[in-house]
Amino acid sequence: MKLILDFARTHVPCMEDMLAIQQEVSATLAVIQEAERCRREAQEMITKDPNRFGALASQPSGWCVVTEGFWKRGFHAPHEQNVLRERIEKGHKVILTLGIIADPKVSVTAENHVAAVKVSEECKLPWDKLAMITAQAKIHAASSLYR
Repeated sequence: MKLILDFARTHVPCMEDMLAIQQEVSATLAVIQEAERCRREAQEMITKDPNRFGALASQPSGWCVVTEGFWKRGFHAPHEQNVLRERIEKGHKVILTLGIIADPKVSVTAENHVAAVKVSEECKLPWDKLAMITAQAKIHAASSLYR
């Protein structure tokens, strides 16, 4: 019996570790859910205004989450969820979430895509910098539609 108790003390994760893991997983899930919400919002724009966006109705949709850590910014699409999770676990903050519908065969321009963007309330970047990051996120999300 003593051997089992000793093993349990050294090999079973403590409650604090299990709670920390649950919080990391739930934080990542919340970020992915927000990205999916933005993607669905972009799809709703097409259904609400088919005259304007009718050509995009058959195009694929995707998302991009932009994270920022110490000296590092990351752009994460659906196929990069593991990297996104690792960045969040390391303390990177989400600064922008974007859902997009675009034709993956052409370059993204102002006229050939629909995007829903949500900027994090914690983000204190100036508007012009956010505009540049949003453009990069759109390109990253659109290029991931090939996958």
